Amino acid sequence: LLYFCYWAYDIRLYPVKDFGPIIHEFDPWFNYRAAQYLADNGLTRFFQWYDYMSWYPLGRPVGTTIYPGMQMTSVAIWHVLKGISPQTFKIPKYVLRWLGIPKDTKEIAGF
Repeated sequence: LLYFCYWAYDIRLYPVKDFGPIIHEFDPWFNYRAAQYLADNGLTRFFQWYDYMSWYPLGRPVGTTIYPGMQMTSVAIWHVLKGISPQTFKIPKYVLRWLGIPKDTKEIAGF
């Protein structure tokens, strides 16, 4: 069993050994650009968008080749958070400590 586990792990990491730690599929950069395009241009233009930066040299008809749920959700969350005032967020001090964020700016300046 350990032999097969080793080889399964080794085969899975074969592209990393050859090409380095590069993202080959499920590209988050494309998803980020698609969400940004949706936020900037709207839903109608998003479905008509032909992206020449992906699937080079031919390009990609984005509106007909992806499932846009992730981009729509991220843009919706962005619009909701954009409309909320930053003063409404009350973060407990112990959460700030867990994240390594000082509770006031005096700790940053060292006074």
